[in-house]
Amino acid sequence: MADTLSEIPGITDLKTILFFSCEPGGAEVLIPVIESVKLKTPYSSIVLSYGLGAERFSRKGVAYVEIDKIKRDDGRVPEFYRPNLVITSATSLPDRDMSEKHLWRNARRLGIPSLAFLDQWQNYAIRFSGVTKDERLAYLPDYINCIDEIGEREMLSEGFPGDRLVRLGHPYLSALHARAGEIDPVSVKARMGIPHDQKAALFVSEPILEYYGRARGYDQYEALGLFFDIVSANPVPILPVIKLHPKDERERFKKILDGHKRLSPVLLGNEFSSLECLSVADSVYGMSSIMLIEAYVMGKYVVSLQPGLIVEDPLVLSRHHIIPVITSPNGAGFTGTDIYGNKTIINYRFDWAAFYRLLKRIMDDSK
Repeated sequence: MADTLSEIPGITDLKTILFFSCEPGGAEVLIPVIESVKLKTPYSSIVLSYGLGAERFSRKGVAYVEIDKIKRDDGRVPEFYRPNLVITSATSLPDRDMSEKHLWRNARRLGIPSLAFLDQWQNYAIRFSGVTKDERLAYLPDYINCIDEIGEREMLSEGFPGDRLVRLGHPYLSALHARAGEIDPVSVKARMGIPHDQKAALFVSEPILEYYGRARGYDQYEALGLFFDIVSANPVPILPVIKLHPKDERERFKKILDGHKRLSPVLLGNEFSSLECLSVADSVYGMSSIMLIEAYVMGKYVVSLQPGLIVEDPLVLSRHHIIPVITSPNGAGFTGTDIYGNKTIINYRFDWAAFYRLLKRIMDDSK
């Protein structure tokens, strides 16, 4: 089986792929793909971005062109670049940003195919819907990387057309072990001001209140309070470390942390990467962030905190009973050592050969 596209016979024309993401998680999932296209295919590539996605591309050394938000039926971006294929993330909530969805639509009007990459096994329908109820699944690219069997099964149950789903795996998670191995936890702890022998529990925040209000039955501040309760009850002294999401309000967290000075919590922002934060953690807590999946892949002890959950569990690991989830507001019934040991597997390994074959087929058929 060919390992690179250049090893597949019949590829000689120089064609262009346009990449786009405006979210940090979306940028992360696309970066390995962008790098592979540049190194292992004869195609040229252009990366477009803005906002937090642009910040993530910049931090990772990926050259990009900064653009404004993409508007519905405004074909200037695809008309200007005239790519043979558009590859995007599928991460933005419709009431926050519609650029991904508009780009798929605008590209299709010009006969340009599109491929979207999920970064998570959650919120499937909302990623491809508009802001009104009659726009459910109204924005579909030509192909969606649903990651694995779980993603495919769950997306089919939500009404996605099966002919648009491709199981390719997760390019970012696939490279996680290699990237994590390059990090020295001792030096990271020193930069954080944490003693090298200090046990640490990491809380991964998300802007739940800002994005979902009370729709889930909890917010990040209630989950943080439960995290402090768990740390306080631990018989072994453990340092609470809080990793903020780029969209969290730092000042609000500082005020909360001031009420727990006895625990000496450490507050971290964008100055540390997700992998650096995970590298110093002996245990990892959060709600539904991709960082919990990263921690699981790295072999960490992981617990989802969703006190008062009133909807379907959005985290694939706890939804499929792979890791524990606490839904009781006071943590009742949780021992701190509960591990489910479920045999369900998330198949995150990215199938590069399958991706190259799909790429060849799309590019061969393109104008």
